[in-house]
Amino acid sequence: MRRVKATRDDEIKKIRKLDEQEKAEGRKEKTDKAKKEEREKILKGLSADDQRKFLEKEREKNQRKAMGRKTVKA
Repeated sequence: MRRVKATRDDEIKKIRKLDEQEKAEGRKEKTDKAKKEEREKILKGLSADDQRKFLEKEREKNQRKAMGRKTVKA
């Protein structure tokens, strides 16, 4: 009986973990969508020159972020 109970508990843990992962993915998609909509709203209100500047700043920001993530291994 202990073996059956242990197996059942393990399966329950696996199911809960998968459920939490799915919920986390849903929350992430929702926040990504909101960020994208906000970005589009900002860009829509800007002139062409301001849009170009905004996109350039965004690209530079992403490059700095990517460089920060890279580490040099000795």
